[in-house]
Amino acid sequence: MKWNIPRIHLPGPVKTAIKLAISATIIILIIRKIDERLLLEVVRDANPVWVLWALAWFILSKIISAFRFNQLLHAEGIMLSSLQNIRLYWLCMYYNLLLPGGISGDGYKIKVLMEKFSRPLKRIVTITLLDRISGLIALGQLSVLVLLWIPEIRPYGWWAIPALLLSLAIGFMLFRWVGIPSKRVWLTTSLQSIGVQGSQAIATLGLVIALGQGQHWADYLILFLISSLVAMVPITIGGAGARELTFLYGSQFLDIHAENAVAIGFLFYLISTSVSFFGIVYSFNKDRIFAEKSIRS
Repeated sequence: MKWNIPRIHLPGPVKTAIKLAISATIIILIIRKIDERLLLEVVRDANPVWVLWALAWFILSKIISAFRFNQLLHAEGIMLSSLQNIRLYWLCMYYNLLLPGGISGDGYKIKVLMEKFSRPLKRIVTITLLDRISGLIALGQLSVLVLLWIPEIRPYGWWAIPALLLSLAIGFMLFRWVGIPSKRVWLTTSLQSIGVQGSQAIATLGLVIALGQGQHWADYLILFLISSLVAMVPITIGGAGARELTFLYGSQFLDIHAENAVAIGFLFYLISTSVSFFGIVYSFNKDRIFAEKSIRS
């Protein structure tokens, strides 16, 4: 017996309105739980040098991420130059500000690659998902390592090595399953994924130091890694509020300063938004993305 699950089709504006409402609700909840004046003071007093440090490392993480995706495209026979790929990647980052979880950016990326290189939808979607999953695996690996620095978790650290080995095996088998047998591509993209997550972790450490909370770096860093997973869930506009909410409730669990925790999440969101916004340049003239003559299919 087959069960037909009803599907609800909502117009785009309705979906956007719902997500705006969720974002607003989360932000109101955060404001009610903390001292907003103290939060503004914490952000205002942040060391600008370390904030710039965080900005630089975040930009580096996005450049590495773009190279990772291009590596997967090359394995599929889609030959974009590095500059073309970065232009397309940055435009998609800008589109990700409009809808949560990278939905709009990935959708546009898939559409463009299908049109330019006459590849089937299923294959482009598979490569895009593989790129995302590679990042998730690296995020999990980094989380395991950071957890070992938290005193309450350290006695159970014996499971770290099996967990890391299992993640490597899952990643390798996933590449084989989707039809990318090259071990070099798997190894390269895995290292690039570590580079992406590691760079963002270093950026977050810069924000922790900027707020004078270096003694609790492991607590804030694990909250950041968890919030990165939460921010991917498509329930808010551009992830607004989701990361800060994770920092708020996580700070209560770890018994650290709530205003500082929320401020770190807020500053990271501002950095992410400001960097992504530069992609608007290519939204006015999409032909600039493929201006070079080095495209081969």
